[in-house]
Amino acid sequence: MRPAASAWALSGGSAVAVGFARFGYALILPAMRTDLALNYAQAGWLNTVNALGYLLGAVLAIYFVARLGNRRLFMWGMALTTLSVLASGLTRDFFWLSVFRFVAGFGGAGAFVCGGVLAGVLGTRAIVIFFSGGGLGTLLTGAALPWLFELRGPAAWPAAWIAMGAVCLPCSIAAIRAAAAIAEPSSMRSDARWPWRPCLPVLAAYFIFGLGYIAYMTFIVAWVRQHAADPARLAVTTSVMWALLGVMTLLAPLLWARLFDGRRDGWPMGAALFVLAAGAALPLVLPNLAGVWLSAMLVGGSVFMVPSAVTGFVKGNLARPAWGNAMAVATSLFAIGQTIGPAACGWISDRAGSLSFGLAVSALMLLLSGALALRQRPLA
Repeated sequence: MRPAASAWALSGGSAVAVGFARFGYALILPAMRTDLALNYAQAGWLNTVNALGYLLGAVLAIYFVARLGNRRLFMWGMALTTLSVLASGLTRDFFWLSVFRFVAGFGGAGAFVCGGVLAGVLGTRAIVIFFSGGGLGTLLTGAALPWLFELRGPAAWPAAWIAMGAVCLPCSIAAIRAAAAIAEPSSMRSDARWPWRPCLPVLAAYFIFGLGYIAYMTFIVAWVRQHAADPARLAVTTSVMWALLGVMTLLAPLLWARLFDGRRDGWPMGAALFVLAAGAALPLVLPNLAGVWLSAMLVGGSVFMVPSAVTGFVKGNLARPAWGNAMAVATSLFAIGQTIGPAACGWISDRAGSLSFGLAVSALMLLLSGALALRQRPLA
């Protein structure tokens, strides 16, 4: 394949690991809450256990990426994630749903971390394309799932998981084929050490990003459901919102190309986080249809640019053999934040009696993360 075609094929990893396995849950969550009688804390737990799996996968990647290689970890991650998405539609038991969400996170870590590293071999533009691939899953789920629930009701949520798993299969095959043709950047014979202390601003910002963004992606559909002025048009509102988010994610490489090109500091990450914070806060300030849809556009155009910026920072400042290890460390910190975020937002919302309060806290976290990222300087 040509580099551009390889990057887009590889981006199927981001589509599966994030667009379907992680963000698709936000669209299915309201139906699962209704059909299974879940409270906000339980709903948040299903995303938290997904993040725990992601955290374990990222931590293990730190130790195994040099031994097994990015390509092998990526391929196994794709297979595990796809199978767990399918399996989530085959049970109504809360325990087994938690297990499958955990496995999806575990496999998603290998796909997301190692896929970004493999994209770095192809170039900076390929990094942005890879992470933007999550928009494909977001677009497809947004175009279809709200209408499924409109026609068949909350009890259709198992069919939603199975349908997503069926779409994950060709995405996984394309991504695995692309990964097999990319040169392996890691090696047991190479020195993978890297100076982590000068990278503290970007690492801390990535941790706080994990805290803030996942709360929005987990609960925004539930918030829209609560605040819909016309419940009869809920499917239209949700479908357009999620489709806008997905389209803007796919357009993001064009919108951010100039800022990302050649930068070795934290400005690309900081800029993306400020746009993301504005998007996350907008529905609370403008709680109408225009506010919700504009929020989706801002979030979609920035959310995947944050991991793109972190990967670009690693690629621009560290030697190639250290890329896999550095990205696994950064992703582990991100995963810790992502693990805490949904349950914390659900707990805060349950105590305050309002999802708006929890979402406001998450927007403040994103603002703080952006301020920290701006403090990152290029490594000498």
